[in-house]
Amino acid sequence: MTEGNKMIPDPAARAGFATVEVEYGESVGSDSDGDLWPSAWADDGHLYTANGDGAGFSDGAFGDVVVNRVEGTPAEGITGERLAAERAVSPVWGDPAVYNSKPTGMLAVDGNGDGRDELYLAVQDLAYGDARGAFDHVPSASIVRSDDHGCTWIATAQPMFTDYAFTTIMFLDFGQSNSGSAVLGSDGARYAYAYGLDGNWRTSYSRVVPDPTELFLARVPIDAIQDIGRWQYFAGLDADGVPVWDAGQDSRVPVLTDTRRLYDENTEMGAGGHSVLGQGGVVYNAPLKRYFYTSWTEFTFQFYSSPQPWGPWELFHEQDFGPYPWDGPLSPHAKHGGYATTMPSKFISDDGLEMWIQSNWFVGSDSYTGTTYRFSLRRMTLTPYRSGRPINVADASRNLADPSTGVVPVVSAARRGRVEILNDGDTSRSEESWNGLVRAADVWGYTWPRAMRMDTVVLTSGPRDYTGGWFTEGPRVEVRIDGQWFDAPGCSIVPAYPCDPSATGFCEFRFEFPAVDADGIRIAGPAGGGRHCTSISELAVHFTGRADRPAGAGADR
Repeated sequence: MTEGNKMIPDPAARAGFATVEVEYGESVGSDSDGDLWPSAWADDGHLYTANGDGAGFSDGAFGDVVVNRVEGTPAEGITGERLAAERAVSPVWGDPAVYNSKPTGMLAVDGNGDGRDELYLAVQDLAYGDARGAFDHVPSASIVRSDDHGCTWIATAQPMFTDYAFTTIMFLDFGQSNSGSAVLGSDGARYAYAYGLDGNWRTSYSRVVPDPTELFLARVPIDAIQDIGRWQYFAGLDADGVPVWDAGQDSRVPVLTDTRRLYDENTEMGAGGHSVLGQGGVVYNAPLKRYFYTSWTEFTFQFYSSPQPWGPWELFHEQDFGPYPWDGPLSPHAKHGGYATTMPSKFISDDGLEMWIQSNWFVGSDSYTGTTYRFSLRRMTLTPYRSGRPINVADASRNLADPSTGVVPVVSAARRGRVEILNDGDTSRSEESWNGLVRAADVWGYTWPRAMRMDTVVLTSGPRDYTGGWFTEGPRVEVRIDGQWFDAPGCSIVPAYPCDPSATGFCEFRFEFPAVDADGIRIAGPAGGGRHCTSISELAVHFTGRADRPAGAGADR
């Protein structure tokens, strides 16, 4: 959003996307039990995955780590079979009374040249139990191998990674049998690539180790993945922009650093907020020629994109699901965050614009209309820019936010996840932005795949409320042009916005401004009331043709 007259780049636009849409809750579930679920797409066409703390795809015994074979697609439905579990998969390197084994990354590749993929699974020692620091630190990790598609496993004699360095390992998912690595050239295809975090797999709520704020990258020949002496770490770029790889772990430099902390006002999961880097997944989207890192903070998703494995990585999408309680898949309007976000390459569409996010949710597993403590998917849809002048003509009766235009709602937060109410034409329903936090500004708006000509926004507020629901200043209209948001000039509000509780109660406010060609528009301003939130029942966008300028003139800047 804008800061005064300063233009602020839009993260999605900076990554080349006009719109980004991620479902607010699970839309494809499975008959499984557990969390984490890193996966790999093997030569036999199956997806292999490993879960933590659950029975996997079975009604069998609990396991700290379970390997499964998955069949089906999101369209057909997902089924699976449990293959191996616990110590048959991986040893616990530390004291079993303090640590258990958790999967973090998976790879399928034919490293020995026998024409058949081996499976590699990265596992870590994660503290558990009732002691301080449970689930909050991972001192060691290693990689186990299966030569028979997950039925039996071979471990290293000792952990490969120790002293809390690179102990959360996520293999770069280059598609079936690691085949996409050929995009890095003949030399690149000789390697498997893996990302790592230090200290812990996510925020360390008890602060026994520093929270992960840096993402590191390493590579290893595909015929030597369990040989720690063959690993090389990304150590920066040379003068020609070519990656430098070094066998010394001390020489590594992060490919992504993000020190932000979110939800610092929410103490439910520990004081001090949440770091934004955690165990998720990194996948290469071949049709788009982009790499995606899916991270999270429990209450939010944090998604990054890059043109190369080593960066530059940029945040292109973040989504706020609010604090507990959430609405699970048994609710007609599922809305929940989650953790261990991955994006299996097998489910990427042929054009690369549809992907499926796998994430899990454990807290409140006996309530809140069910949880997604299982292999769980939700759709992410991207839309690239369509260049050209707007084709819409002046028509005061047409709502440009009609779903037929390809519009995608953009909001700072939606308490119930029902963003569809913004443009459903029904002013009897409402949504609010409450998430327990005080934000500098709330936004309610839209983005489109192409520019629209517009000159009016009509806001209908939510129901009468004296604890929140209104803007305390403005509000202002922001438009997105050339990937940047800035204030629409010359905007007037009819009637005048009162900036107090009287703005609630399904009141209509009309924002009028000189016509502008933009592919995004939003209402923005600080939220009021003791709950620090705004509410809305409808947001319509129009091009009335009032005092119009020639098409393509854009806005005054």
